[in-house]
Amino acid sequence: MKKYTMDEHKVRINEVLYHIYTNLSTKFSIDELAKISSYSPFHFQRIFKELTQKSVVTYIKSARLEWAANLLIFNPESTITEIAHTCGLKSSATFTNEFKKYYEMTPSLWRKNGYKIHKNCETSKIKKEVDFSTIEIKKIENIQIAYMRHLGYDTCIRDTWQKFLYLLETKFDITEPKMIGFHHSNPSITCLKDCRYGACIEIPNDKIQPKGDIGTGMIAGGLFASIKYQGEYNDVLHLYKKMYYEWLPSSEFEAINGKAHVIYHKNHFVEKDGKFDIEFRIPITYK
Repeated sequence: MKKYTMDEHKVRINEVLYHIYTNLSTKFSIDELAKISSYSPFHFQRIFKELTQKSVVTYIKSARLEWAANLLIFNPESTITEIAHTCGLKSSATFTNEFKKYYEMTPSLWRKNGYKIHKNCETSKIKKEVDFSTIEIKKIENIQIAYMRHLGYDTCIRDTWQKFLYLLETKFDITEPKMIGFHHSNPSITCLKDCRYGACIEIPNDKIQPKGDIGTGMIAGGLFASIKYQGEYNDVLHLYKKMYYEWLPSSEFEAINGKAHVIYHKNHFVEKDGKFDIEFRIPITYK
């Protein structure tokens, strides 16, 4: 009974987290989120903190401020007020105060290259070439996914993938899934141990039902900048930085509320040689 209860908690909180990440611009209430989880507000907040190690309010605030920090860098033509509103922070004064507490500098200073001195844990010195001329602008349809969450961008992601693939095979008879990696966090401004990653597979409708650590959802379709890339482990972090910090600000596009993901033709967290062959996609819109 205890295991069943914990599995049920995970399924319900996964549904809430999915709702939060796909609606960051929206104002949330505890009652609304508790209703999604089918718990009372009191029990919802207790279980949410037990599973995420953060209160509901703190978790949402962190997600919004991290997204705002990204947009201040990636969308130079958007005003600070516009970015605050985009991230669900309706008051510019409140946004400035909260941002300063979180990043120890104002949004304007952050935008004026202050982010370059922000302490983070992304220490990769890789200088692997990224050929921007190979970037394709694609319209992608919605992708139905099943996923398992992992906290931290580290080699332990391999363990999450192994568990995920084992459960897919034994519980759902899925043996050769199309694998996708979902990046919730920017490793250049979020400590690697706090980066949120999703091990995902593409699924046909109703092929998998949420159960325990496995959730289901959708990667929203739209316009994406796509690049094919090969390498090993931290090369992905290098590619992320090059695409977002160099290509995007100088392009005719800007970032939107959606997270980067990779289509694995070869998954370095699964393959023994630790090398990958991917298509890396970032959601964009025209400026």
